[in-house]
Amino acid sequence: MIHWQEQYNAKMPGLTINSPASGIILPLHAHTDPLYNTTVLPQAICIKLTHGTLIAPFAGVYERSLLAGRRLSFRHKSGLTLQLDLPEDSSLQHGEAIKPLVHDGEQVISGQPVLRLDPKLLQAETGYLVVLMVLPHPAILAVYSAERFVAAGLDAVFTLQMKKKQ
Repeated sequence: MIHWQEQYNAKMPGLTINSPASGIILPLHAHTDPLYNTTVLPQAICIKLTHGTLIAPFAGVYERSLLAGRRLSFRHKSGLTLQLDLPEDSSLQHGEAIKPLVHDGEQVISGQPVLRLDPKLLQAETGYLVVLMVLPHPAILAVYSAERFVAAGLDAVFTLQMKKKQ
């Protein structure tokens, strides 16, 4: 479950994860898709995109899956995985709106651009909402975030509190 802060605390202890996208962080219930706006995905948020370039939040392996590659995964060497889902869109299914910048399965470095979206997607009346989730990992104790604007690669999207090593 995401622990929502009223204001983001940059000094909070824990592991910070930089945002792979620029936009406004919103709770998952803001998403229009019923799959996402339920409590099925406890460690997930929405980001209303303001820029179409998505970047690697940390060094690791990058993968694309689902129809038209609308699910992006970033897997750190520790096993931590961040997954970003793009909304279903007919232009994605025809490959018109996505420009991959790296290959599936490629090693990426933190801040490396991985995908560019057609700017027209961002002009949708309701905005262009992506879903970003931290996949379950046995070392994670809690996940924190706050509603605010984040710049890709510059601002933390999550702070993870880790279990103490025994």
